[in-house]
Amino acid sequence: MIKKYFRHVNQDRSQKANHNIILSIFFKGCSIIMQFVLVFLTIHYIKPDAYGVWLTLSSLVGWIAIFDIGIGNGLRNKLSESLAKEDFRTSKIYVSTTYAIIGLIALVLIVLYFIVSSFVNWQSVFNSDFIPEKELHTVVTVVSLCFFLKFVTDIINIVAASFQMVSISSILLFLSNIGLIVAVWILTNTTNANLVILSLCLSVIPLLISIGATLYLYTKQFKLVSPSLKAVDFKESKGIVNLGSQFFILQIVSLIIFQTDNILIAQLFQPSDVTDFNISYKYFSIITILFTIVLSPYWTAFTEAYYKKEYAWIKKAIRTLMKYWALSVIVLVFMVPCASIIINLWVGDSVSVSLSLSISICFYIIVFNWNAIFANFLNGVGKIRIQIIYAIIMGFLNIPISIFLVKYLKWGIYAMPASNFICLLLGAVISYIQYKKIINGTASGIWNK
Repeated sequence: MIKKYFRHVNQDRSQKANHNIILSIFFKGCSIIMQFVLVFLTIHYIKPDAYGVWLTLSSLVGWIAIFDIGIGNGLRNKLSESLAKEDFRTSKIYVSTTYAIIGLIALVLIVLYFIVSSFVNWQSVFNSDFIPEKELHTVVTVVSLCFFLKFVTDIINIVAASFQMVSISSILLFLSNIGLIVAVWILTNTTNANLVILSLCLSVIPLLISIGATLYLYTKQFKLVSPSLKAVDFKESKGIVNLGSQFFILQIVSLIIFQTDNILIAQLFQPSDVTDFNISYKYFSIITILFTIVLSPYWTAFTEAYYKKEYAWIKKAIRTLMKYWALSVIVLVFMVPCASIIINLWVGDSVSVSLSLSISICFYIIVFNWNAIFANFLNGVGKIRIQIIYAIIMGFLNIPISIFLVKYLKWGIYAMPASNFICLLLGAVISYIQYKKIINGTASGIWNK
């Protein structure tokens, strides 16, 4: 399958995109099914409260991703440009230097973790006095170390995306999910509930898959740009870092808007409510996942098309994506009344999902997917100044809005996606206007930065 996949690298841009979409849909589709199975196995292996702690920890550790200071996305754009010119020497320098920078960042984070972690009361952080402090500290250490290492190995996904081979990440996710399901199934049948062992499995297996893929791909398909110490040149990193620093700001704000939900719910409600929210979100996020699959090949394609001034292709691609968005809205509307029934069949009555939560998540995903279309284009062409300004404003407002909805309007956990929806709404209009200005050649000033 993988060898056949790489025979298509010389197809034109649209064919590459379609080929990647088909492969991604297959592997991501399988992964979605396996994720449902994995959630079922996990939530029956440990109690919902403990599972809520795991979800909150995953969100908290996810914050560490911002410490690549946007270099990953900066690499994606710069590497795409150099590959479009067939400048493999510069491409190799970009890749090697990125590994050096991210590797140093990961090393610093590991050292900082061991210095700081012993002073943190993790039971207070996760509002989970039902788990012994020593056990919780071990879980956090295991998850954090694996994440820091995967921080480096996951650069392979960015390199693959720059080659317009985004389906590689879907293939790796598929392989990881197979390993995770087998591991959790074995745990369920051979051990009593143990959060430490579970965390070890859920963290180590994806890391091993990522390491294996990195070693394989750099000796085969990406040999021309494989990283080496000789190719590291920090002077050449200026372009990546400058562009990456802008993406860094967007990453920080995205984390505030999209990754604080679990933490806020754990603090404002109960850890078990984190489980209710996440199970409901996973149900609706099928649409987000599928929509992201369709979008993924276009970032790099937009970079290449804009560099070559092929604006007609860009317009056609955006129209196609808007049709997919309209279809996703229709499907989401039908998913709302079915949510409680399907979730009950999926995980049983241990999780409670209200109609208000379903509607709130539905509206949030609708506006999120719309924004994703134009953010993908703007990110690809590097015109993200307006996104940054708007994102900073919304980043400051998101948490206060959530707290206001809960404390003063007495909303339940559905306040979290409702707050996200409010923050994204105006951005949906602004990003569309900027796209129209850029593609019609009328963008000037801040609209063209």
